[in-house]
Amino acid sequence: MPVSIAIVGASGSVGSALAAQLLRSQLMEPRDRLQLVGHGTSPDKLLANRIDLLDAFDDYRIDVEMVPNIEDVDADIVVIASSAPVSRDLTNRRQLGFSNLPVFEELAEKCASSAPNAFYIVISNPTELAVEILSSRIDRRRVMGMGAQQDSLRFARSIAKDLDINRNRVRASVLGEHGPFMVPLWSSVGIRNASPLLLEALKELRQRSRITPLSQRVAELQSQVMSLLNANKMAEAYEATRRALPDARIMVEPTITVHSMRSTPNATANATISCLAALLASDRREVHGQVMLQGEFLGIHGVCGVPLALDHERWHVRLVDSMEESEKTAVLEAADSIRAFSEETIAKSLRESSYATTSA
Repeated sequence: MPVSIAIVGASGSVGSALAAQLLRSQLMEPRDRLQLVGHGTSPDKLLANRIDLLDAFDDYRIDVEMVPNIEDVDADIVVIASSAPVSRDLTNRRQLGFSNLPVFEELAEKCASSAPNAFYIVISNPTELAVEILSSRIDRRRVMGMGAQQDSLRFARSIAKDLDINRNRVRASVLGEHGPFMVPLWSSVGIRNASPLLLEALKELRQRSRITPLSQRVAELQSQVMSLLNANKMAEAYEATRRALPDARIMVEPTITVHSMRSTPNATANATISCLAALLASDRREVHGQVMLQGEFLGIHGVCGVPLALDHERWHVRLVDSMEESEKTAVLEAADSIRAFSEETIAKSLRESSYATTSA
């Protein structure tokens, strides 16, 4: 049966990269549909993107459609890659959340009406806030943020780099927030077909990570990197992160990329593709994502990044037996931080809305 995948915000840098990677990945089959959905962009740009994709990938016989209005989406899978315009004044997640909250509320309302039975993968940031808003209007088990998958792939890549092996041999998990409260799990790290020398090198990396608390190492590295960026020394900033341990590196290195590119389109698209592959295969492979929990993982009630298995309709939490107590504590603290951030953002929006109504 043909599958339909919609990308909301398909004209943005991430949406465009995702569309191209998705068509190139051959996850979709002939007669499947890819819907390029407009949100805050001109139909002309959407049409140009469609023609460009057809020129590049028409051999795969995927129906690439232009859908100017979200209300007309009728996909099986919807990827949310839309957000408010980002300006230089948006310097932190708090400001980003407040700016994007009305966008998330609009998207949730329209998507719940047009495609209530679709599975939703959220790219837009803050991904935890978007997941919460969508989950309030759509079955929570049909909504996931892909931030934890992207962070987990970064962790695996960083470890693989230090061990001089391919990333696909490394298994690694990052839970919690797609932001400052992400939690890299050293207890989750494994290497496929590992030699005794590789296992010893991995053990050494893990032991070094325990010498100084992660929060301290991240703060010191972040300060060093920001000083270098402010001095327009980007190459030196990347070199500073390269020398850091993998867990700290993944928390700071994206800052450098975003400083120049404003986003990480190819890495984000690649992580989303891995979620789509798991969803379409429905083979219970492990991915990671931010979801609205009701006690399924460490008793958390709220949004948090956790290990997941996906089928064609919904996510299922994968429990982790190997977590250390310190890691469990860090994940619980991340969930508390996410909840506080969301409550503060929504409360501020309500206050300002009430003030605007009173003033009028």
